[in-house]
Amino acid sequence: MHKKEPGVAKSVCIAAIIAGVFMLFVLVVILAVSAGRGNGESLYDKDDPILELDVDTFNPAIYGVKKAHFVEFYSSWCGACIGYAPTFKKFAKQLEKWAPLVQVTVVNCADDKNMPLCREHSVSSYPFLRYFKYNSASKDDGMKYSGDKYDINKLAHDIAGLAQADAQRQNPENWPTFLPLSDSTTLEDVFKSIGSTPYLAIVVQDSPSVIAWSNLINYHGNNALKVAYVEQKHQIALKFFSDGGAHALLFSNGNAEPMWKSSSPIEKWLDVQEKVEELIGDKIAARSPTIQPVNAAPVIAAPSNPLNNQFEVQLVDLKSAMSYMLYKEIPRREEIRDEPLAALKQWMHTLKKYAPGTTPMRRLFFRLDEWIQLRSVVTANEWTAKVDEIQQALGNPLPKEIAWMACAGSKPNLRGYTCGLWTLAHTITVEAYKQEKHNTAFKPVIDVLEPFRAFIFHFLSCSECAQNFTKEAEKNQLHLVTRAEDVYAWLWRVHNFVNKRLSGSLTDDPSFKKQQFPPKSVCPDCYDSNGEIDEAKALPFVFKYYSNIKTDPAENVPGYKVVEYKEGKTLSAGQRHLNPKFQVHAGKVDQLEANEKVKNVLDASPQRTWKDIDGYDNIPESSRTHWYFIWLSLIGVALIVVYCKYRKNRSKFWKTFYYQNDFKL
Repeated sequence: MHKKEPGVAKSVCIAAIIAGVFMLFVLVVILAVSAGRGNGESLYDKDDPILELDVDTFNPAIYGVKKAHFVEFYSSWCGACIGYAPTFKKFAKQLEKWAPLVQVTVVNCADDKNMPLCREHSVSSYPFLRYFKYNSASKDDGMKYSGDKYDINKLAHDIAGLAQADAQRQNPENWPTFLPLSDSTTLEDVFKSIGSTPYLAIVVQDSPSVIAWSNLINYHGNNALKVAYVEQKHQIALKFFSDGGAHALLFSNGNAEPMWKSSSPIEKWLDVQEKVEELIGDKIAARSPTIQPVNAAPVIAAPSNPLNNQFEVQLVDLKSAMSYMLYKEIPRREEIRDEPLAALKQWMHTLKKYAPGTTPMRRLFFRLDEWIQLRSVVTANEWTAKVDEIQQALGNPLPKEIAWMACAGSKPNLRGYTCGLWTLAHTITVEAYKQEKHNTAFKPVIDVLEPFRAFIFHFLSCSECAQNFTKEAEKNQLHLVTRAEDVYAWLWRVHNFVNKRLSGSLTDDPSFKKQQFPPKSVCPDCYDSNGEIDEAKALPFVFKYYSNIKTDPAENVPGYKVVEYKEGKTLSAGQRHLNPKFQVHAGKVDQLEANEKVKNVLDASPQRTWKDIDGYDNIPESSRTHWYFIWLSLIGVALIVVYCKYRKNRSKFWKTFYYQNDFKL
């Protein structure tokens, strides 16, 4: 052996240390990137004058701050939120100058880390709007906005009213007074009060003076324009107007004749801003609001998967839909009681009987149903803890990490859960028909369809989607479904109506356009000569389609090698893969659960345990010897059988060991 030189050994050590440090650095970078990545893609970007917060930044930004906040809690996958985003962006742009007093803010509840924050604020549906007053101290200072969120003019007026109420209660520093000029104040007095400010706008409006308040906020802090307002009985108002409506005047300082006065009553606060911008926009130095850039989540492309086929029913998607439903959708509210709890009980009972999936998945719903039926109130923490408890007892049949296969969209916020929920509902209706088609007591509405509708209404976080589904149920006469086969046919028809209505909308994935199912590419025989769906042919296809649950893994799993021999020679070799398809809808869950209960009762019985031990101690010595002899005899017979098998196959074994390369040492 040759002894290594000390210098060489030292160099090797240094190289190893450098490599280790480099690998540690790479690992830290990967962890940092992973930690900062949310599950939901933001609907807003850095060009929008919107402050996007998360669970880490929300409290410091909202509480104890000398401004108010108007917050939209949204979910990036929610169809209503996707559709509302352009409206909210336009609204935020109009209120861009309000930011020093009222900041437009958003929180993405689809990001997993924000779920506790959204639950804390009782966000039960999306989009959810809440106003946090000046110097808010806790979540209790947030006020739910229940007005028309699509009427952005009225929305701005309502926020101005809330800000004015804040000013009256708290008298915030550096805020406008929101008080009208006194009856004795003259125009000359106003000119004197604004000093060297070159321009003055006066709004005429009785209380609630939302147009005046909006413009007070909009131009607060502007050094070139001051805004004041008077009521309609004021001498300034009576001098210029007589119709009793809301009006506005624009003056240059010291000039009693207005540069502009409204010729007809004003209905929008923006009318004043637009006229001001038109006349003196280039002369007033607008104060630039300080807005933190939007904290948009990175765009994560949908995973590339050769198995990703839109027209498949995949167990992976069903598992993800169930997991998201149990862990994210149901425990969104802090407490579940009354009507929502009744709807949840009905839905769990339906899932207990007809849920698709493996035996452990179905046993999960069996146990959840038994537990929930005895509850009068369920908290979010109790629900999550119970799901975790049953999951662990059954070997975690549902994943915590959500992965979509056939339901994957071109963006992370498209398709996904809504696609998975539709697929789950279709498979349930098909399974219900399979089980109940000969059962005269089966009631499709009571047993399946109404529980699904009620669950959607109370627990689908996309509130407009939930309301629209209820409207579709009424329009398509859910209460008239009586035949067993209509349990899946009715849902299929409604789904096609929904797809037709939403086709081409903002929620439509450009890579997976909403269309009538089944499309011609999948079932050309399902269409008649006029190009219309032929129900007589389409319904059997739909039944077969949702009965065929594929068990392709989200990732390809390694196979195992199989080699066949004859007389010591290799005949064939190849790769095999396990096929878990037989697990879907396998076994009688109710019988398995009954057996489990009996076993648990017996195992938990101290009397049975001590009786066995004491009884063994009391067995006479002769009886013990008898039992020893029986066991030894059985062991001896087993050894003889093994030896005979060994003698018979010894030659074949050694030939295989020697000639097969895979087993050579």
